[in-house]
Parts: sequence; structure tokens; C-alpha cells
Amino acid sequence: MTVAAPAPLMRRLRLSGLLVALGLIVEAITLFWSHPTAFLVFLGLGGLLVAAGVLLYLFTIATYPSAPPPT
Repeated sequence: MTVAAPAPLMRRLRLSGLLVALGLIVEAITLFWSHPTAFLVFLGLGGLLVAAGVLLYLFTIATYPSAPPPT
């Protein structure tokens, strides 16, 4: 028996997944960019987006209240 997750939880998890995906897309684009600033964009923007997505995911699952035990 599974319980459907509430809307705010799913919204936060989708947002965290979107941030990670955007970060990976930015990092993939900079791999084909042959300019010295590519590393700065790779680490600055891509890394920041990935880190924000991971931290939001961890914060979301850590602060989600557990369901009360069935009676």
C-alpha cells in the first residue's frame, strides 16, 4: 500500500531535478566551448545549479514530516 505524496513535496522534488538537469546541460555545453572562460561557466554556473538542486533535494527529504503510524 502506497500513499500519494502531497503536491508541495512533488513540486520541490521536480524543482530540484530541474536544477540538476539544467546544471548538467550547462556543463555539457561548456565541454564543447573552446575558450578559457568555459571553465568558469562550467564550475560557476553549472556547478552552482547542480549544487543547488542537490541541496534542495536533501533539504526537502530531511524536512518532510513522516506519516503517523497506522492505528
